[in-house]
Amino acid sequence: MATIFPLLRGTAGQPPFPGADLDGSLGKESGHRMRFGAKIGLVLLAVGVLPVALLGLVSYTVSRDELQRTVGRMQVQAAEDLALFTERFVGNSVESLRLAVSAMPFDEFSRGELSAVLDIPYRQLPFVSILVLVDDANTPVAGPVFERRPERDPALAGREPVDDRDLDRFARQIPRAPAKAGATTLSAPYRGERGPARIAVALRIGKDRTLAAEILLRDVEHRIAELSGAGGLAYLVDGQGALIAGVQAGPLTDEERRLSEVGFGKGLAWSRLVRRQDGERWLSAFAPLGSLGWGAVVAQPMAVAFSAAERLRFYTVGWSAVALVLALGVGAVLARMVTRPVQRLSRAAAAIAAGDFSAPVSEKGRDEIADLGRAFGRMTGELRRRDEEIRGWNRELQSRVEERTAELKTAQDQILRTRRLAALGSLGAGLAHELNNPMTAIVGYLAILKRELPPGSAHAEMIGRAQEQTARVARVVEDLRSFADQERSMQGRRFSLVAPVRAALALYEDRLRAAGIELTTRFDERLPDAQGDPVQIQQVVAHLVENAINAMPRGGSLEVSLGTVDGEALRLRIADTGKGIPVTIRERIFDPFFTTKEHPGRVGLGLSVSHSIVEAHHGRIVVESEEGAGAAITVLLPAATAAHLA
Repeated sequence: MATIFPLLRGTAGQPPFPGADLDGSLGKESGHRMRFGAKIGLVLLAVGVLPVALLGLVSYTVSRDELQRTVGRMQVQAAEDLALFTERFVGNSVESLRLAVSAMPFDEFSRGELSAVLDIPYRQLPFVSILVLVDDANTPVAGPVFERRPERDPALAGREPVDDRDLDRFARQIPRAPAKAGATTLSAPYRGERGPARIAVALRIGKDRTLAAEILLRDVEHRIAELSGAGGLAYLVDGQGALIAGVQAGPLTDEERRLSEVGFGKGLAWSRLVRRQDGERWLSAFAPLGSLGWGAVVAQPMAVAFSAAERLRFYTVGWSAVALVLALGVGAVLARMVTRPVQRLSRAAAAIAAGDFSAPVSEKGRDEIADLGRAFGRMTGELRRRDEEIRGWNRELQSRVEERTAELKTAQDQILRTRRLAALGSLGAGLAHELNNPMTAIVGYLAILKRELPPGSAHAEMIGRAQEQTARVARVVEDLRSFADQERSMQGRRFSLVAPVRAALALYEDRLRAAGIELTTRFDERLPDAQGDPVQIQQVVAHLVENAINAMPRGGSLEVSLGTVDGEALRLRIADTGKGIPVTIRERIFDPFFTTKEHPGRVGLGLSVSHSIVEAHHGRIVVESEEGAGAAITVLLPAATAAHLA
């Protein structure tokens, strides 16, 4: 705007307009008839009204263009976020399906057993509605596994019901199986007569064996519904521009299809104004989903997107009219007083248009120029606030993505550990059964021999040592049987978690005192009840306290605390100041027979049994430790009135 005033003042001694000399007269003939008041009016008009009008026009144009770019970038970011969310959901769903079946030896099961085996990943993966094992001709080998009335099973609450027409539609959509084992292929998205959009996935698991699954895009449609609130619109399209998911009144217009065609053709995320079926113009943004061949579109009405610029135009017209009225009634001094704040406001507007929100805007006074300055101040504050909000949303989104990724990895590790412990538990049950009978006979024979020998003889002492070793073997067998028994789930009863914790601590009072370990307990008041077997929970606490004592041979501190997590779960935390757990073995401490102790008779089943007990109670164990800085083990159990932990 700084170029406007030299034009009005003129340059190099020349008048600003053709035919006008420096004293304001318009030619020799007309100069004698122009009154001074008229000249003042022209000066005020040129110096006061015209700059305000031009400033408003330029500010409106610049603001509208900048607002279009800013809102367009926001829309593109929202579309890219939706595209990223969709890609990650589909990718994570396929990866979860692969991990859920990767450890299953399908070739070792009979056809009748395979259906029961398929029910395991079906129940683990809530986004799967149909699961079937087929050969290369897509002929079912086992399954399909699905639920016609999932509401009858509390564990399947929220699942999509499946009928015969859904099965036929899924069978037609199963894609060709990939050649390489472990690879997957996806079908085009399709819809049933109800429920969300879905895709069919083919996972090659072996020769002439493919696992086919139907994955529901319910979470994606929930995200689309969130973006479609408050007058906005969001949807997904396929490579041909056809609607996949989202609410769309009527078919897409040619301009909307053109938006997707350009985005797919050039592989870029971009935005533009399009006209929809109702004739209204919308600011729409497109972002491609490169790995899936789909596209994400987020839009909002142009009237909403450019409302700030329209208000600015209205204010500019009004202020210009007021300035014109004032110009006709004031003198040259007032005109000079008006031009200076206009110049400052012009410079501030240019700085704001360039992105410098710190440019000072004069808001002093009660006249129209001051109002304009305050309007610019509000506009600057609003733009700054929106920019900060966008940055805040980006940080929050990044934090949520990292949090969900960590939760997914924890859940996957938990699933793999549970399967490994279940397999080892079955092995332990068999070994315990096979060892128990001969050990009973050996113990009996040794007892008979000892009675036949005189006390204190060399043979009696030898048999006594043999009895000690058989007792050690019996304890190992009993630990194996206890470990295997934990794999059986049980309903149990409601009980207060404080009682088994105090009972376990009471058993170790003398050992703690003898070892020089200071015990500290912190129990929250009004803890909810737990559900299960209090004796088994006492066994868990005993194992954890035993490990903590062994980790502090020279004394230390032991802290035991009980609390809640959001009122829906119970948290038991046992922290010691011992030598800690090295990172290299942290993932193996729950494996059966794994131990770092050098004491005889310890076979490394304590933590394995504890892990199995907690799993049977629908809970989980979290380990926090640094080598040389102690360890803290947290046991999370669902409250009796709360849902099971994921």
